Amino acid sequence: MDISNISGAAKDSSPPKLAVVKSNRMDRSGARRHCFVLIFQFPYHGLTANDSESLAWLKTFYYEYLGDIDTAPRPSGRDDEYIDRVIWGALEKQAQLDGVITNFLKGWEIDRLNRVDLALLRLAIYEMLCEPDVPHGVAVNEAVELAKVYGADESPAFINGVLGNVAREIKEAGRE
Repeated sequence: MDISNISGAAKDSSPPKLAVVKSNRMDRSGARRHCFVLIFQFPYHGLTANDSESLAWLKTFYYEYLGDIDTAPRPSGRDDEYIDRVIWGALEKQAQLDGVITNFLKGWEIDRLNRVDLALLRLAIYEMLCEPDVPHGVAVNEAVELAKVYGADESPAFINGVLGNVAREIKEAGRE
């Protein structure tokens, strides 16, 4: 019996062609970019941890009107869950995150920080402290990459320096 007839394979010996299926699922970098943009918006809308209605409005407004301009595709499923967890967490822990940032600023006041840099620091530090599946090096690198796109010329080096010190401190404290 000829096995190739059972499987329906072609008689030549070339391997079958695989269909390429595009996924609407974004990667974690795309989800992180959405987190950054939403966290960046917090101070402009006066959001607090108790203001769930306004945060829900901001997220809806962002996805409907701003999200497709310069960022990854609109998230769904696990990506949307990750974004919700991170933006809610960063908002709820904003005072603590700002305290950590303040501890690592050398000769700077947090109020003088560029708002892009502040949002990136909040995001990355939140991930390092509260998202155990995100390696510290990844959080630092992703923040630096976003700083290259959205920040000032000196932002990538500044972000890298502050977050490198934070990551080192976390490691020394045994919280890695």
